[in-house]
Amino acid sequence: MIRTDSDAVSPVIGVMLMLVVVIIIAAVVSAFAGGLSGSQERSPIITLRGTFSQSDGLTIEHSGGDAIATATTNVMVRPSRTFGSAEHMVWIVNKSSITNANGDESSQWIRTDGRTGTKHFAGGDIAYVLPPYHEYQYLQPGASASFRFSNPDWIGRTFWLELVDDSGRVFARTEVTIQP
Repeated sequence: MIRTDSDAVSPVIGVMLMLVVVIIIAAVVSAFAGGLSGSQERSPIITLRGTFSQSDGLTIEHSGGDAIATATTNVMVRPSRTFGSAEHMVWIVNKSSITNANGDESSQWIRTDGRTGTKHFAGGDIAYVLPPYHEYQYLQPGASASFRFSNPDWIGRTFWLELVDDSGRVFARTEVTIQP
């Protein structure tokens, strides 16, 4: 005789389905908690302030936030909308021209011989691009006269000063007004 009673089958299937759902939920929670979901390195957070004088040069002030490594940070300048449709232009500032107030080689972000000078840029620090390195040949190599920040016709216009990590992510940006 063949048994036709299926009372015990339904609870077994129900328990198995609940077990599968619990395992899937545990795997998803574990993946997110363990970083399997594609974690990214956190970018530094800083408050940046900049000034530019055609006679005195560029000043970069770290007003607060995370300290950054100068060796892995690029300083970039690009014209703002005040220059028309030139926002796509960008120049990377040579790290050997970025220094502290006294301008000696030991305070350069990268020394001319390639060694690291100033290793960190932290809250309260001020960096400078002093004359003659604030001129377009150094600050904006290859820039046409129409976009040179040292052009006296551009006093009052602005440009963007950006800090960028090695992967190309902009993590700090400030608009700088061109002064005489």
